[in-house]
Amino acid sequence: MYKNAVYTLGGVLVGMILMGIIVWFTMPSLMVLKHKSAWSYDKTVTALSEGVKNKQDWRVLTVNDYQKSTESFGAIERVGSINICNPRYASKVLADDKNRGVTAFMPLGIGIYEEKDGQVYIASLNFKLLGMMFGGTIAEVMGQKAGTDLSEVIASIPSN
Repeated sequence: MYKNAVYTLGGVLVGMILMGIIVWFTMPSLMVLKHKSAWSYDKTVTALSEGVKNKQDWRVLTVNDYQKSTESFGAIERVGSINICNPRYASKVLADDKNRGVTAFMPLGIGIYEEKDGQVYIASLNFKLLGMMFGGTIAEVMGQKAGTDLSEVIASIPSN
């Protein structure tokens, strides 16, 4: 009896460790989505900014140029991000005190970067998965509504 309990406990422990290792290595690819752009860096930034503005209540707050802001520390390819917000969605999430911790993810951002070979990519958090992890209003707003809006904007950029 004791031997079976030890084997069972050992099996559960090994299973938990294996699951932890799998999650550790797969989460980055699940949480950050990448989309190839067929367009130049500048055209991609412009198209994303316009696409966001064309969605109901979405606003582009800032366009960040990391190549420029880091130039005194070394040369890098074109890298930037667009900070975006939907005040209607934000007000729904932030109405409840228990949801206010997600301000760490606000405003939302879309990354744009060019690799050494000249290929341009768009990167974003997987807002749908992130929302599901929190549940409740955050899942409804960030996971469904915001996630869908931003997926549509990113999908409108042709890939090669």
